[in-house]
Amino acid sequence: MPVVPNAVERLVMLRLNRAPGPVLDLVGGAAERTLGLALELDLFAALEASPTSLETLAARVDCDPAGLEPLCEFLVALGYLRREADTGRYANTRLTERWLLDADGVGAWLGFWNEVVFPFWEDNARTAIETGAPRQTLYEWLDEHPEQWRLAHEGFRAAANVLAPTVVEKLDVPGDARVIDVGGGHGRYAVALAERHAGVRATVFDAGPAREVALETARESGVSDRISFVAGDYTVDSLGENYDVALLFNVVHAHDGPENVALFERIRDALTPDGRLYVLDQFDGTARTALSRATVGFVGLTYLVTLGQRAHDVTDVAAWLAEAGFEVRDRHSFLTAPGVSLLVASPAN
Repeated sequence: MPVVPNAVERLVMLRLNRAPGPVLDLVGGAAERTLGLALELDLFAALEASPTSLETLAARVDCDPAGLEPLCEFLVALGYLRREADTGRYANTRLTERWLLDADGVGAWLGFWNEVVFPFWEDNARTAIETGAPRQTLYEWLDEHPEQWRLAHEGFRAAANVLAPTVVEKLDVPGDARVIDVGGGHGRYAVALAERHAGVRATVFDAGPAREVALETARESGVSDRISFVAGDYTVDSLGENYDVALLFNVVHAHDGPENVALFERIRDALTPDGRLYVLDQFDGTARTALSRATVGFVGLTYLVTLGQRAHDVTDVAAWLAEAGFEVRDRHSFLTAPGVSLLVASPAN
């Protein structure tokens, strides 16, 4: 877990500035790299059954015990592993069991960052900062490396798993609604709606590489009879018509203002006159805590490096919605996802 200084360390390093606070970032960076390596080695899965000796664990993950021990000890210090005082055996902590091994955890999300996003970041960050855009977007890179698309969508789905149950509680959806999830990729939000409302039928509209994971999500949740997938480009291809609800989750950050206005107009045309549009994203201007401000800043920089875009200001997004013929009715934020907000809009009368 992130290194949390104790009260004395916070006083000396952060308030009195008597010791180098940036050391925390150094340790944090090393922690991310170490966690990513442990996931690549399937280290936590190798400990899932029971506490295990170093020698047995090393054999399971095909490592030298002398090389594996420092990795395990750092993971102990970070709170991902524990070491039994009497036997010296290693075991997963509750943090690891819940968030890295559980089916609804974020292990796949962290793996995607470690294997794809951060290597892309290293190759493109300086160019993006110096010129305002990367040499190519992350999505263009994925198209050139299609074997990585599944890892990407599994990672996106893992991130959505954390928020989906809370988000669907905020959605005012008729029990028999027709729903379109525009750019829905992995389909987790559409599936969550179908799980919550037995009469809901949803269409996930996204590019072809998302199909396999989206249908898998529906099948594993037992709602595949009410979830369909349409492959297409939502900027030019027909979205259909007469939908009661449209979801546009984690999409607007990939587009500039005019592009978003055009997309909102396309979605408005696909809705019934009394339909509802829900827009979920990390918006600038919504953060109220230190963690949420840092999160929005981090994802804003990430959008620049990976897409040549920004975390849009929430007032700008509201203005684009109005330009496209929508009226924003409400906005929600979430404790489980700092910096994330949900805009609720409906066609203006």
